[in-house]
Amino acid sequence: MNPRVLIAISGGVDSTVAVYLLKQQGFDVTAIHFKLYSKAESEMGKESLDAITSRLNIPLVHLDLSADFDKTVYRYFASEYSLGRTPCPCSFCNLHIKWKYLYQYAIENNFHYFSTGHYVRVGNVSERIRVIKGVDKAKDQSYFLWNLPEEYLSKSLMPLGEYTKLEVKQIATRIGFANIASKPESMGVCFLRGEDYRAIIGKNQDKQSNAGGDIVDEKGEIIGRHQGIYRYTVGQKRGLPNLPKEKCVIKIDHKTKRLHVGPWDSLFYNTLKLENCTLNGLNEGIYSDVTVMVRGFGKNPEQKCTLIINENREAVIELVDPAWAPMPGQPTVIYKDDILLGGGYLQSAWNR
Repeated sequence: MNPRVLIAISGGVDSTVAVYLLKQQGFDVTAIHFKLYSKAESEMGKESLDAITSRLNIPLVHLDLSADFDKTVYRYFASEYSLGRTPCPCSFCNLHIKWKYLYQYAIENNFHYFSTGHYVRVGNVSERIRVIKGVDKAKDQSYFLWNLPEEYLSKSLMPLGEYTKLEVKQIATRIGFANIASKPESMGVCFLRGEDYRAIIGKNQDKQSNAGGDIVDEKGEIIGRHQGIYRYTVGQKRGLPNLPKEKCVIKIDHKTKRLHVGPWDSLFYNTLKLENCTLNGLNEGIYSDVTVMVRGFGKNPEQKCTLIINENREAVIELVDPAWAPMPGQPTVIYKDDILLGGGYLQSAWNR
């Protein structure tokens, strides 16, 4: 009897090719499609998903998670913006929805493994099950899996980790899915469906959360009004009235509803404090042979750093080169070479 694998399928090229590769490796594959939000989220449609799995000769399960997604991921997304923080819904969803339910369904239905179409690898590193960067560095998605427990990773198979995106598209074309391979990639937050997140949050938040407030400069002087702090992130210029070119949002105070603006070059920081950390296998101490990925208003390059973990499992990052506009609420992710060690959410940043 071949090992049974449950794979999350979206109807896109990545999960389609992942199914094919698993079958080529001799696995007994079943696909599962999650409905994550109330309006139909898949442009492929149920019929097209059925057609794909029929051609691949595998069964397909549909699971409606929209109620849990709404009260978990969407609520987190809206709440973080209302607190002046910038959320990362993909990594939050992976932990609390996608991988959680994949693992749960696989265990309850006697699957040996579960799988996704992520461009990452999973392997045993020094007696720990770790996420490892995919060979295609331009498509590597390990950043969004920083908070997954070993319990999930131990049951996962990642067939695309050894392939480049170009190779995946070539495979799809060769096996008769050229129409899927030629489609443009979906970008941005999936549940927004191309809409501006500000409009969606604005319609669904209470009046107090939507309340406007003062815009103040570095001296604390009021220079204008804004229409709600959820509309802004650190480093942003858009939507600020009559702002000099060299200035942007440098701080968001959710308690006073104030936006602080100042010079963009004041946002370079070399010390970061993390909260809600997942650092499996790392004990209290100082680690100087690691690198860090810090997301800001723009994507900072991965760079060398020193990681300090204290007795309370709090983590501080000391960067070799300052990062620009790191945003509270965004994951800060730690690596040793290509191996993902974990990370945490950015709480605060300063210069030592």
